[in-house]
Parts: sequence; C-alpha cells; structure tokens
Amino acid sequence: MSDITLNTPEDYPKNQDELIQSYAKLAYGICKSYQNYGMPLEDLRQEALIGLLMAYERFDPSKGTLFSTYAVYWIKKQILQALDRESMGTSYIENYAEHNPEQSNPEKVSEKLTLPVDMPEREAQVLRLSYEKKLTIKEIAQQLQITNEQTKQLRSKALRRIKGHFKKGGFLA
Repeated sequence: MSDITLNTPEDYPKNQDELIQSYAKLAYGICKSYQNYGMPLEDLRQEALIGLLMAYERFDPSKGTLFSTYAVYWIKKQILQALDRESMGTSYIENYAEHNPEQSNPEKVSEKLTLPVDMPEREAQVLRLSYEKKLTIKEIAQQLQITNEQTKQLRSKALRRIKGHFKKGGFLA
C-alpha cells in the first residue's frame, strides 16, 4: 500500500468511508501485533478503526505530516486503552476474590458475586467456571462444548459487561 502525502486539503480523504478504504489495512496490521494480549482479534480491529477515525478528526494537513504516521499513534493509543480497560476488569474480579479469603469456597463466592441481570447465561457460565471453579479456557470450552476462541470471546464480553455495570455504580452485594 502506498502512502498518500496529505499536505493539501485536496489529498485529505473526503469522508470516513474513503478513509477506511484507504487505511483499514494499516489499522488491521497494527492490531494483529496485539492479538495475544487478551482481546479477540475482531474487538481489536474495531478499536483500531476507532483510533483511525480519531486520527481523521484530529489531523491537520498543514503540519506536513503523513496521515499514516499520525494515524499509527492514534490506532495504537486506542488499542492500548482497550487492552487496559480489558485487563482492569479481569484484575477487579481476581482482586475481589483474593481480598475476600473467607469466601474462597466457590458456593460462597457465587453468593457474593452478583452478576448483572442482563448478562447472557452463557457469559455468566464462563465467568463462574473461570473464577469460581478455577477452570482453564480449554477446560471450560470442553465442558460447554465450544471452541477455545469462543470461550475467550464470551469471557471478554462478560468482563466488559461487568466493567460497564461497575462504572455505573457497582453490583457487588
């Protein structure tokens, strides 16, 4: 892919569709280097596109910088923030269990850890098996008869859902 020097307003992509067509490969290439950090590749791709759009909104062609150079910063920033948010959810649940040793019994943990009511049952199952029963991704996948990747995706979605509820005011008993 050849880079377009965006030093004049005529060279700048006219709209977001043109931008995405021109630079989606750049964004996807960057997100591939982060695919083993705990987020599904499709989620990383979405975050990369958000970063690309952020770069588009903030780019000033009069500065003489290539758009792709400027976009790389915003794409990486968006991906890293998403990974950070993802890991915060994981560590919140792990820290909760670690700092409440009297609830180390899985039955007691499930009484104290109240999952959001709108959480799909499959996501809730994955979280319970992961944090209460301490099963690995592979063991959970075998038990639920789904692939390892599906298990990882369900776990990630569930953690994002929990983070959203936690930010809105918490949900722990």
